[in-house]
Amino acid sequence: MTLLIALSILSLSQDPVGPPRPKPDLLEQIACAPAGLPAPAAGGMRVLGGYVHGRIMFGPGDAVILYAGEHVQRGQQFFVRRPILDASKKQPKEGALYGVHTAGWLTVVDVKDMMAVATVTHACDGILAGDYLEPFTAPVSPAPALTGAPDYEHPGRIVLADERRQTGYAGLVMLMNRGSDNDVRAGHVVTIYRETLSGQGPIIDVGRGTVLSVSGKSSLVRIDSSREAVYLGDLVAIHRITQ
Repeated sequence: MTLLIALSILSLSQDPVGPPRPKPDLLEQIACAPAGLPAPAAGGMRVLGGYVHGRIMFGPGDAVILYAGEHVQRGQQFFVRRPILDASKKQPKEGALYGVHTAGWLTVVDVKDMMAVATVTHACDGILAGDYLEPFTAPVSPAPALTGAPDYEHPGRIVLADERRQTGYAGLVMLMNRGSDNDVRAGHVVTIYRETLSGQGPIIDVGRGTVLSVSGKSSLVRIDSSREAVYLGDLVAIHRITQ
């Protein structure tokens, strides 16, 4: 009887057996990732709606009507994006990155004057009327970058996640406020950490990540492993070759 009870407790303490969770496709993860801009997006081209009156959300295979402007041709592809606003619907303070959510991408199938019809090629999320368009660029897998010891003297910070998310975990992508202007390259390994006692105490090693893509002032970081939740504001040390 005692043995049966012990075995029951052991089985309850273990994770339930089930199918393994599929890992997200890397290229899709890069293409669907949020972006950080130094200024608000202009958003001239945009989704106006569909053929059904009152419908505002669209998914793969749906036809949507675009305000496309000039020089748009059949076969062109565009990202569909919208600003990430905080809970009060306000844009970030001056000097901060303007967050952009990627809803998916679409392909233009017909054009007339300033209007166009497009088919939703891929949806990262529901595509909404009012979302704006940017030219589509195919994502590229990052090549391994030369790496060395973490550079704690010139850290970046985790500043943005998708859809106002405040925390991250292994497998999620987040943005840090260092990019090619700071000699960051796709493929760089990073250490995510937290200071204690206003920088006078030991650091807390939170986890590791990989830079997936880079712009001038920001980089997309995939969290590869974490000991605990990654928070907005956590510090990021880029692993660099030291001379």
